[in-house]
Amino acid sequence: MKIKVETRGLGKRYKEVVALAPTDLQVQHGEFLTLLGPSGSGKTTLLQMIAGLVMPTQGRLLIDGVDATDIPASARGVGLVFQSYALFPHMSVGDNVAYPLRMRRVARDQIKRSVHDALTMVRMQDFAGRYPSELSGGQQQRVALARCFVYRPSVILLDEPLGALDKKLREHMQLEIRRLHRELNATFIYVTHDQEEALTMSDRICLMNDARIEQIGTPRDLYDRPESRFAADFLGHSNLLDAEVYAGVLNWRGLSLPIPQESAEFVGPASLLVRPESAELVAPGTGFIRGVVSQAIFTGSDMRVIIDIGDGQQFFVRTNRELARAPGDTVGITWNARESVLLTR
Repeated sequence: MKIKVETRGLGKRYKEVVALAPTDLQVQHGEFLTLLGPSGSGKTTLLQMIAGLVMPTQGRLLIDGVDATDIPASARGVGLVFQSYALFPHMSVGDNVAYPLRMRRVARDQIKRSVHDALTMVRMQDFAGRYPSELSGGQQQRVALARCFVYRPSVILLDEPLGALDKKLREHMQLEIRRLHRELNATFIYVTHDQEEALTMSDRICLMNDARIEQIGTPRDLYDRPESRFAADFLGHSNLLDAEVYAGVLNWRGLSLPIPQESAEFVGPASLLVRPESAELVAPGTGFIRGVVSQAIFTGSDMRVIIDIGDGQQFFVRTNRELARAPGDTVGITWNARESVLLTR
């Protein structure tokens, strides 16, 4: 697969503050890569350096194998979509979308065709004569996408573009952006702090923490096989049991809990990750551990049961509505050891 964007030791410092530690990253042509992480993790700094809005203090940036580190943002052929939409309020939808082409001195007939095609792509072709103030938030976001797509950049950078939308509209726009990604066959690099959004939209996720890359992989890789406690805790709901491993088991509060077979040789402090959907409620005298149900939360398709397991720690289980227990019930908890993960960092 062809490498579209590559960073080699790319880093950014503001005096003594490290905004991004030296970073090596390869993004494939046509890939949808999401930069995910909490505030201050370095994801927006990395995106802005790829866009050319921030200059690195070290390292190099390559686009299509060409060193683009010192190329101005306007000459990189990169499209950028912001959370704030950044539409011109005094221009119609059609004029907003046409603006990048006019700046590039594209012929008038070509501008007209390209604007229509771009608005059709985002299903806004009937709104060309309206102004941003006459549109909903979701419609404005579609126009911002069309303005980026209209000149067909081969790399499209999206900086939390759905952050201002409500949950239902966000979910709809996530599917729309994925559809547009397939139609354009462009390389998308997407910044978000929303774990569900990253899992839903990405071909790969680059999880960032403390100004560096924590782990890169497919959504399934990061969810099912996180490589660190941070990765396990950041993506989805996690049950983490901290204890010592020896003799092939986790010795947790006087109990011997099973660990994955591939970790059987490990000895030392570790955390055992059990996802809520991998756990099961059983009779209190059975299972690996037991506790008392504190809450049973209806989520529509299933129940989220929260169990107090002592020392102020809670254990989360997702279960069928018919199998849920009531607050105050003592329950046992079991899980398939093959679906758990032993984390040693």
